Amino acid sequence: MRTNLGIAVIVALLVALAIFPAPYVARWLAVLSIGILFGVILFNMDMAGVIPRLGRSAQTEVKTDIERTVTLIKKAKTGKVARSLVAEQIAGIYATLSDDYGSTFQSLMNEPNGALKALLSEGDFLDNLERALKIVEDDLNED
Repeated sequence: MRTNLGIAVIVALLVALAIFPAPYVARWLAVLSIGILFGVILFNMDMAGVIPRLGRSAQTEVKTDIERTVTLIKKAKTGKVARSLVAEQIAGIYATLSDDYGSTFQSLMNEPNGALKALLSEGDFLDNLERALKIVEDDLNED
């Protein structure tokens, strides 16, 4: 509000200088200043429409790894793509433990080990996941 009042006062002084008798150069400088000021004001108004102001409701929520994993497991109950993502995560665990990540990961995806076989077997997905994680835990404790 204070900025708008200040701009209004400046514009009023420049308009008065441009209208009332004054030296020719002073009136033209006043008109030129008014033009530049209006150009800046209109440019800022135009940019205010282009650049949205984000409020709290417009900001996206950041999920933790646990929330992402829970969402993935919920989706894996019914979807094959989510199941394959869970299988890739388990293969990633084994690949991380090996010396050569890439080749180990590819070999596990082509020829699944016990944990991946348990996960991808027929039956209830959550039971299969629990068995697969138990196998992974046993393998981690062996090393």
